[in-house]
Amino acid sequence: MKLGFSRDMSSSSVKPMGPVSVILSLAAGLLGGVVAPHIFPVTAVHAQAQTPPARIVEAGTFKLVNNAGHVAGTLAIDAAGSGVLTMFDADGKVIFTTSGDKPIIKPALAR
Repeated sequence: MKLGFSRDMSSSSVKPMGPVSVILSLAAGLLGGVVAPHIFPVTAVHAQAQTPPARIVEAGTFKLVNNAGHVAGTLAIDAAGSGVLTMFDADGKVIFTTSGDKPIIKPALAR
């Protein structure tokens, strides 16, 4: 099989590496391994930095949404700074709310 080389490659012989070449190769590898970290310092990648999980979640309003995407309830803060919990039925009508000190529960007939 001829690959189109200008000279015949079948008679070329590869000489084994001499002891000097082996020693120089090992020395260059060791030197590169020792010197490289000093030239290029190793720093942590920001993507690998571990962030602790949040213990507190803060928001002005929380919405509870059902599988259909409709709001089933809200937890909010009113103008007076009090917490207000409101629950809705499937039609979006208020069935339970806490405004002030007393919870207001609407009977099913009044909805």
